[in-house]
Amino acid sequence: MTGSCVRALSRAYRTMTVGLATALVVGLALVAGPNQSASAASPPGASAQTSANTSAQTGTHTTKKKKKKSRGLRALRRVKSQAGDPYSYGANGPHAYDCSGLTQWVYKKLGRKLPHSSSAQVSHTFKVKKPRKGDLVFFYGSGGVYHVGIYAGKHDGRRWVWHAPRSGETVKKDPIWTDSHFIRRVKYKKH
Repeated sequence: MTGSCVRALSRAYRTMTVGLATALVVGLALVAGPNQSASAASPPGASAQTSANTSAQTGTHTTKKKKKKSRGLRALRRVKSQAGDPYSYGANGPHAYDCSGLTQWVYKKLGRKLPHSSSAQVSHTFKVKKPRKGDLVFFYGSGGVYHVGIYAGKHDGRRWVWHAPRSGETVKKDPIWTDSHFIRRVKYKKH
């Protein structure tokens, strides 16, 4: 009987100690403010609970941000994997492409269906203030949209695009050559 009482008291003491340590760390975090970290002052045994609480509070926002970024980066990885494949009018992969066939193939691999027409793909996108890698770049003239590619980001002060340019050329990355373009992001359905 005495042994079971000692074990019960020991468990209660450990639970109380971890609970007090967690309360102390949370209190320090509130006092430290948003730019300072209280994790350095965490008592032993409380760090696992504290980091779990912190990730539970901020994990959702961080996860969404990573998904958005990773979608664009996954699009870039897919298009880069096709570098050097020949242009062929009406082709949509996996070994030859026209411009909209390339973007269609890339986004199909990411789970999004796009039509096989650069002008029709515009309706499957939305405007963005700050373009991200993986967004679609649409080129237009007096007759409307005539070409599409995948935004590769800014390098050396210029914006770049991955695309299947024209007959006789291959899928490659080029600097954007005209101001007659706009960049939009592919729509994804909310689940």
